[in-house]
This record gives sequence, C-alpha cells and structure tokens, in this order.
Amino acid sequence: MNNSLYYLRLFLLATSGMLLLCTIFAINPELANGTFSGRICWFHFTALLLAGSVLLMEFTTRKSRFIFSLPDALLLLLFGIVLITYDKDRNLQPERFLFIAQLITLWFMLRSTLLAHQELRPFFITIIIFTGIVPAIWGICSFGNNEPSTHPVFRLLQISLKAEPFFGYIAVIFPICLSTVLRFKDCDKFAWWESRTFLFYFSAFGAIFITIALFSNTNHPAWIVAILSGIWVCWMRMIGWRQTKETIQLHNKLFAIFSIVLFVIITAIILAGNIQKSQTGDRRLLIWNITTKAIMEHPMSGTGIGGFPTTFAHAQANYFDTEIASPIEKQTAICPRYAYNEYLQIGVELGITGLLLFALWLAFSLYYGIKHRQIGASGGVLALGIFALFSYPLQLPAYWVLLMFLAVICATNPKQNEQREQRNTPYIGALAAIIACVLFYGQKDCYYTYKEWKTLKELYQNKAYEQAADQYANLYQQLYHQVDFLYEGAECFSQTGRHDIAIIWLKRALQLSAEPQLYYAIAQNKEALQQYESAEQYLLDVNRILPEQGYTYFLLAKLYAEPSFCHPDKFRIAAKRVLTIQPSAQNNITKEMKEEIIQILKHENTSIE
Repeated sequence: MNNSLYYLRLFLLATSGMLLLCTIFAINPELANGTFSGRICWFHFTALLLAGSVLLMEFTTRKSRFIFSLPDALLLLLFGIVLITYDKDRNLQPERFLFIAQLITLWFMLRSTLLAHQELRPFFITIIIFTGIVPAIWGICSFGNNEPSTHPVFRLLQISLKAEPFFGYIAVIFPICLSTVLRFKDCDKFAWWESRTFLFYFSAFGAIFITIALFSNTNHPAWIVAILSGIWVCWMRMIGWRQTKETIQLHNKLFAIFSIVLFVIITAIILAGNIQKSQTGDRRLLIWNITTKAIMEHPMSGTGIGGFPTTFAHAQANYFDTEIASPIEKQTAICPRYAYNEYLQIGVELGITGLLLFALWLAFSLYYGIKHRQIGASGGVLALGIFALFSYPLQLPAYWVLLMFLAVICATNPKQNEQREQRNTPYIGALAAIIACVLFYGQKDCYYTYKEWKTLKELYQNKAYEQAADQYANLYQQLYHQVDFLYEGAECFSQTGRHDIAIIWLKRALQLSAEPQLYYAIAQNKEALQQYESAEQYLLDVNRILPEQGYTYFLLAKLYAEPSFCHPDKFRIAAKRVLTIQPSAQNNITKEMKEEIIQILKHENTSIE
C-alpha cells in the first residue's frame, strides 16, 4: 500500500510539474488575446493540479518536512511590498496581482515537493530542456520563411516569434543544456538505456539546436545571454571556485587588471547589444533615462503594480518640458508598456525597497544554486537575470514559471542536513496548496470571460457596434483592467452616439496606459459633445508626452478649423507642423493628413505663412 501511494504521489507531482513547465506551449485561439490569456488560464488549471498533488503528498507522508531558507523569507517580504504598494482603490491589475499571489504559493509547493522527492529534480531539468528544444527547432524551421510552419505540431503550438521573448527563452535554457552535457560527459556513450547517457545526448541536442537557432537570427541580446551564461557554466564545471581562488592568490595583480578589462568588455557588449540599431538604441536609452526619473518621483513607495505606463508618461512629459531634451529624443519617443529593463520597472512599481528585495532574492537563489552544486539551474537563473537587463521577460507568464522552477531547484538542498530536523516547519506545502485552491476559485470564470470577449471582438471587427455595446458593458467588471477591452467598448459606445459612456471607459484606460490613441479617442468624443476646450486639453496633454507626433497636430488643426471653435492663429501653427512633417519613410497616412490639411486651407482661403 505504501509503495502504491509513493508511486501515485510521484506520478501526480511529476505530471503537474511537467504541465506547468509546458506553459510556453499553451495557446487557445478561442480566447481573446489567445497567446497571453491562454497561458494564464493554463497556468491556473495546472497550478490547481499541482495543489491537489501536494495535498495528497502532505497527508500521505508520515513526516512532513520544510526548512525555511533565506530565499523563502525574501520572497515573502517581496510579496509584502506588493501588498503594501498596490493601489486597491484604482485596482489597476487585479489579474496580475492574483498571478503574483499564485506564484508565491507555487514556490512553496515546489519547495515542499523537492524536499520530499529529490528524485524529481532531474525530471524537471529534462522537461525544462525539452521546452527549449521545441521552440529552437521551430525557430530554425522558420528562419528565412515568413510563412508559418504547416506541420500540425507547430501549428498547434503557435509559439510567438517576437524576437526578444522568443530567443530570450531559449537563451535561458542554453546554460542548462551545457551544464548537463558537462556533468554527464563521462557516461557510457553506447548505453542508451541508462539515464545518464540519455540526459547527455538529450541536452547535447538541445545545446546544438539552441545555438543554431540563436545564430540564425541577429538578436544580439540573446547572444549575449547565451555566451555569458555559457562561459560561467563552463568555468564552474571545468575549473571551479577552489582552483580559481588558488590562481588568484598566486597572480592577484594580474587578476585585478583582468577583472577590470573583463568588466569593461562585458559592459561594452551589453551596450552594443542594446544599441544595435541607431533609432532603437536611442529609444531604449531614452526609456531607461525617463524610467530612472520616474523612480525618483516615488523612490520608496513606488506606484504599485500596473502603475508604470502612466507614471512613465508623466515623467516623460516633464522631461520634454525642460531644455535638456534633444530633438532626437523627441522624435524617437514612444509610450511603452514596459521599461525594457525589469529592474527599472520593478523600481518604478515597487520602489527601491521592492527592487532591492527582488535583487537579493535573485542573488541568493544563485548563491544557493552554487552552494548546492546546481550549476545548470543557477546558470539559468543567471541568464534570465542578464536578459532582464534589456527586455521584459517577467511580463510573460512562461518566464515566471521557468524562473520559479530554476530558483526552487537552486534553493533546495539535495542533501538535506538531518541535524536541522528540529527546525522543520510541518505542512507548509499543504498550507500553500490550500491557498492556491482559494486563489483558483477567485478566478474560476477567467476562461469563460476571455472566451466571451473573443466573441465580442468578432462583433466589433464586423462593426456590429449596436449589438456589441451592451455586451461589452456586461463584461466591464471582469475586464476593466484590459486596455484593449476598454478601447473596443468605448469605440462601440462612440459609434452608437453614447459619447459620455465612451469617455468614462477611455479615462479608465488612461489609468492603465498612456497610448496616444486613448487621448485621441477622448478628444474626438469630447468634440462630438461640443466640449472643445476639454478636447483641446487632451490633445495638448499627449503633445507634451510625444511632442513630434504628427497625428496630434493633425487633430489639433481640424479642431481649430471647427466653425464652433475657430482659432485661425492656432490652426495655422498646427497646419504648418503637419505640412512640414518629414517622416523617416513616407507613408500613405502622412500623405492623407497633408492632403486633408491642404483642402481645409483652400476651403478657408488661408495661408500658413
């Protein structure tokens, strides 16, 4: 009976863990925003399955064991910062807040699982490598081909090929593959049935496929991540701390010079990876500059999760009001949803205290990985930490799941010291599993909500505004944190003449995002209600954030030409700006704007001179 329970526990824990790691493959075309929402819903259900498996494990094991470590405490403190800084009145990101809470329960469930069943460690590593091999093969097959793959497996997966998140994920898997190859390099190469040999060849194929996929694309940040983490893994596996320490003691001056040179080289490589294209590099440097200024506005309290876009826009507007901003910065400015540097974004949303706690959690996870000789997992944590310097991995659920598994493998000692048994805290895993079940109940309708929104999207795209408007209103309480949903609903109300309701929805969207389309939509609805001064103010607000946005001047020119709000002098200034737009590439939209302004000038018999 005991053996049967043991194998049942092992099977359920392994299966639920495997399904969680396969979050990257989850997509549901029946849901709105199927790639993101599909993965979120998949995470909810698989986390529930893991919770059930952990409960079974906890209550069928004679002695439940859990020894707290420093990463456990740091993660709890970090969640405490999330709770304190979250703006409950505006409730900007309830779905993301719930996801973070589920990640905390996932951490403790995985910690309890590995403490009870250390034999699952190589299984999870194998599945992690598998989740890197499949995207790598798909990336190689898609290289030089803009058409999607026709193979049914890849058509089912529909893995996103956006350069940064796609190549960044497989770059994080690379050091894990490399570490496994080096660990089992002395295996019997012909004994295919042995687990050591299987892992050697499996990880070797993974490393080869990932290398080909990375170097078949010009995504420099992913190259940097793979190269630096790969060098670190090779050093840890082939040289190690002890030999390095002895060498440093013998050649301490040479080591100091070498360290400085290496630091300069690595810094130059990272900057070169970010500034691979002139405009992209200027834009990213501007985003980091503005984000740093935004942190200084709320250094300790932060804005709470979800507060980055509007805080960034406010800081950018203030920056452009000064004489410091250059014309190039004004031309390349955008309103990003992410800071393209996770540490800076955490600094904005959780303050310097939250940023410090996150950095310490990541650092001590890496430290314990080295201490416990989990070189592959610690290499993955290091790679993800480097990638987070110039991308947005922690905005995507698959990266968080991967990070949790890797950090848990690092933090959990594979050879638990039995002398510390008196420090055991029983049933921590069970408590985390129960909380996970409660959190799942809190979002049990998530799948059906996104499925209904998908239906409404089709009505919206078919311009059935009257039919869709009331149905959008019925989903407001469930989706008022989704900018796209709010914009679509507002458009339906606007098209059916309910401009006041459209404005309310768009103002809510402006709390979540600073995209110029939202300002334009509010201004147009205000103009329809003949609230011209208010419409002008919204256009001037977006003009402060994005001073070189030609469409803003186009709308201002049309507003000033309105007979009920006629301002000839202001119209001439705005019209002149539209006609003197020199975009990097001439496009039809620019031509149409210029032609319409010229027609207005002819009709009014006005000159801009």
